[in-house]
Amino acid sequence: MRELRWGEFAEVAVRRMAQVKPGETLLILADTWTDMEIAEACLIAGINAEANAQLLVIPKMSRTDMREFNPSIEGAILGADVILGLCEVTYIYKAAGRKARDKGIRIATTVPKGVEDYVIEGILEVDHAAMAEMCEKIKELWEKTEVCKVTSPLGTDVSFRLKGRRAFPELGIATRLFPVAYFPGGLVAIAPIEETINGTIVIDGSVTPGGLISEPIICHVENGVITTIESGPDANAWRSRLETTGDPKAFHIAHFTVGLNPRAKLSGVHIQDERIYGSVTFGVGHQDRDFEGSVGVAKIHSDAVLASPAIYLDGVLMLEGNRFNPDLGLTELSMGRRK
Repeated sequence: MRELRWGEFAEVAVRRMAQVKPGETLLILADTWTDMEIAEACLIAGINAEANAQLLVIPKMSRTDMREFNPSIEGAILGADVILGLCEVTYIYKAAGRKARDKGIRIATTVPKGVEDYVIEGILEVDHAAMAEMCEKIKELWEKTEVCKVTSPLGTDVSFRLKGRRAFPELGIATRLFPVAYFPGGLVAIAPIEETINGTIVIDGSVTPGGLISEPIICHVENGVITTIESGPDANAWRSRLETTGDPKAFHIAHFTVGLNPRAKLSGVHIQDERIYGSVTFGVGHQDRDFEGSVGVAKIHSDAVLASPAIYLDGVLMLEGNRFNPDLGLTELSMGRRK
């Protein structure tokens, strides 16, 4: 059934998420694990949008593969006006991706593999206008918050300062002001003041790289750095992935995120898990430069998802049990058609 919807998905991805305009050079970037039916639908949508659309398929590379692209791939990336990414390769963190951002090339990216229903529903069956309002309200609240505290029944108890840092609403739409967009959208992210992050984080959703976890992972954080990761096999495997990079920054907290897409479900795939409505994600390692934090470039970026935590802003409850506090002006989002 989903195959019948790829055309509709592609039209929205090209015209709304990537904001493609007639005459622009559009690069559709896939890898050898991408479903070519999806890639070809996006190519057709790009042609329909009267863009100079090209499809490039690159070799699959793991998130920890630090090799750079060859000159032909880099040339294609840097020759585009806009890039629509459909691949698992984290091209945005490679040299070509950084150069593309420096040039102002718009990038809209997603990872359909394994979460095909979600990437369709997450852009076709959500109220984008209501989501945008929710994102802006959370951004406003976070940017004036002195101390944010996150807790959970499993033992999460971590706090940090937010005021002075900029929060970023992520609607999945690439624009001139926000040229890099991950879609389906639906989250707000911020880099807490790193040296103020202290406490315990208990991960009960998923980690990337890795996927779903079978038992909670307990992390102790001191001054923005994870000092211990413990509990069982999942904790050992995740710690090992970070250690094998040989980069101490792999253990630094890079961002704090709350999910806002009502179509997202826990799957073990980061592009979906980070956007689960009312979930929290702590990003670790590489820190996007837009956050203007102190971590900066690292050899890996990993994400740890807490499925149902509570968030307090200067002592006032913002979120608990995947429900937001209406007293803060946070209206619940429903799973309606896009507007």
